[in-house]
Amino acid sequence: MKKIIPILILSVMVMTLSACQSMMEREIKKGMNRQKVGMLTDGKLHVVLVGSGGPIVNTKRCSTSVAIMANGEFILVDVGPGSVRNADLQDLPLAALTGVFLTHFHSDHIAELGEANFQSWAQGRQKALAVYGPAGVDKVVQGFTLAYEQDTTYRIEHHGEATMPPAASRPEAKTISFKDPARAELFFDRNGLKAYAFLVDHAPVKPAVGYRFEYKGNVVVLTGDTKKIDILTQQAKNADLLICEALSFKTTALIGKVASENNRPRFAKIMSDILDYHMSPVQAGELARDAGAKKLVFYHIAPPVPNFLAKRLFLEGVSDVYKGEIILGEDGMAFTLDPRQ
Repeated sequence: MKKIIPILILSVMVMTLSACQSMMEREIKKGMNRQKVGMLTDGKLHVVLVGSGGPIVNTKRCSTSVAIMANGEFILVDVGPGSVRNADLQDLPLAALTGVFLTHFHSDHIAELGEANFQSWAQGRQKALAVYGPAGVDKVVQGFTLAYEQDTTYRIEHHGEATMPPAASRPEAKTISFKDPARAELFFDRNGLKAYAFLVDHAPVKPAVGYRFEYKGNVVVLTGDTKKIDILTQQAKNADLLICEALSFKTTALIGKVASENNRPRFAKIMSDILDYHMSPVQAGELARDAGAKKLVFYHIAPPVPNFLAKRLFLEGVSDVYKGEIILGEDGMAFTLDPRQ
């Protein structure tokens, strides 16, 4: 009997380890097949807030990034810190990434361009990643390419060119030029998805742009970072989704006051300066109202709104000026627009 008991225990242990391995294999397989590739082929326009926050680090929202997906096209508009990790966690099919559109070159909009390029390449992208943006985008792309140059070489040498095709390793800059600065420029027209860029006012950041997407009768507009100006109303006309940046002037001023009182002059100065090149939530509401937008979605939410009271303060007065649907964006929030044409 004494000999049988250890054998039984060993048998149970072996069976338990085998069961654990089987469970792990199932989870690994599940993970490998979790990506939402159907969003690329179902004939609809999909919009995902990959990152809905601003530049101030917080646990609720990563920095700005929005995914646009339709008919095989997968675009990331801006790639702020944490956005590529978020895209992966949100099960977006990074291997199918076909482009990155940059609104401007502040760090909270470009910081993960290197990771967007590398991760989509490692996961299976076969062609060079096109990176669109206003004048200056070539410098940004060159900088990230140089920063990742040694890593890229290591990957190719280690895994081989068949696994890591060199032609897909280096992003390609695509500068958006404007024939008329007062008008939107059609710069992307592929597989039924059209994208227009328009100049906005984020001075001293020049140029800075917003984007208008059209697909099968639906319109989605992203303002980028900007003050409230007339071209925004024109481009957001009757938009199904107006995805609009906003800065809470009250909270920002309060942060600046506290920073000044606590011997943080640099931070206080920054808080004071940023008030002059963003929209307030109420101004965003006025824009949505004047444009006749069907739905107003806030992104680039700043400063952070970590609790119910902060959210309420952020949205104070918006519903007084805009009677449509108002949504305070969150990371991972998704919108699906059915075809109208």
